[in-house]
Amino acid sequence: MHLISQNNIRYRSLVLRIHFICWHFVRRLLVVRFFLGLLIGILVTINFYQSQSSTDKLKFRPDQLNFEYDKKRLAFNNINQTSSSIWNDSWDGIRHESQWLRHLYLIRHGQYFDHAINEEDKKLTSLGKEQLEYTGKRLKQMNIKFDRLIHSGMVRAFESASIINQQFDHQFELIEDQNLAEGLPVAPIPYAGISQHDVDAYGHKLRIDKAFETYFHRARNDQYKETHDIIVFHANVLRYFICKIMQFPVEAWLRIVLNHGSITKIIILGNGDVLLIGVGDSGFMPTNKLTF
Repeated sequence: MHLISQNNIRYRSLVLRIHFICWHFVRRLLVVRFFLGLLIGILVTINFYQSQSSTDKLKFRPDQLNFEYDKKRLAFNNINQTSSSIWNDSWDGIRHESQWLRHLYLIRHGQYFDHAINEEDKKLTSLGKEQLEYTGKRLKQMNIKFDRLIHSGMVRAFESASIINQQFDHQFELIEDQNLAEGLPVAPIPYAGISQHDVDAYGHKLRIDKAFETYFHRARNDQYKETHDIIVFHANVLRYFICKIMQFPVEAWLRIVLNHGSITKIIILGNGDVLLIGVGDSGFMPTNKLTF
C-alpha cells in the first residue's frame, strides 16, 4: 500500500513537470510569434509606402516633373500671399477710416415690355407694377429711415422707383442718374454672344464705372451719420457692380441671375470692408409673380 502511494506521488510530480515545461514552451512560442508578427507588419508597411511613392512618381513623365514642382511651389506661394494682394483695402481711393456705415439697397426694375423698339415704350407691364408694389412694401417693413431714392433715367426704372415711393408714408424726392442706365460693362466669360468688340462699340463702360464711383465708397469726410440709400436700376449694371465691389472677376457678371423687383443689399464699412448681405432677394413675392 505504501509502495502504491509513492508511485502515485512520483507520477503526479512527473505530470506537473511536463505541464510546467509545456506552459513555458507555449509562452515563449507566443512571444516569438508576437515579435515575428510585429516585424512582418513593419516590413509590409514600409514596402507599401515605398510602392505608393514609386507609383506617384510614375504619374508624371520626366519632362513634367519640373512643371509639377513649379506648380506646387506656386500654390504654396499663393497660400502665403499677404492679405493686401487678395483684398485691395483702398479700392475706392479713400485711405481714411470712418465710424459711419453706408447701406445700399440695390433694386432691379420690374418686368417691362422688352420687345418694344423705342426706349420710351419699354414701360412696366401690369405684372411689373405688381412686383414693385411688393418690393416697396418689403422696404417699408424694414422700418428703416432711408435717406435717398435714386433711379436711372430709363422709363422702367423711373416707374419702378415711383411705385416704391408710393408705398412709404413719407414721399422721397426722386433722384435721377443717367449714368445708371442699362448697358454692357465688359464682355462676359464664358462667352455668351457678347464680344469685347461689341462692348467697345457701345462704349458704356466709362459711364457705368462713373456710376460705381458715385455710390460705392466708404463714408467720406462730409458724412456724419449712417446712411441708407435705395437705388433702382438694371440687371447688367447691378451684376457688374456686385462683382466689382466684391473684387470678383468682373467678367463673371452674366453668371448672376436677378429677378425683377429683387433686392440686393450691400454694406460698406468705415474701413472699406464690404458685406454682401443678400443677392437678388425676392422671397417676399408670391412665386407666381416671379420673373427674371
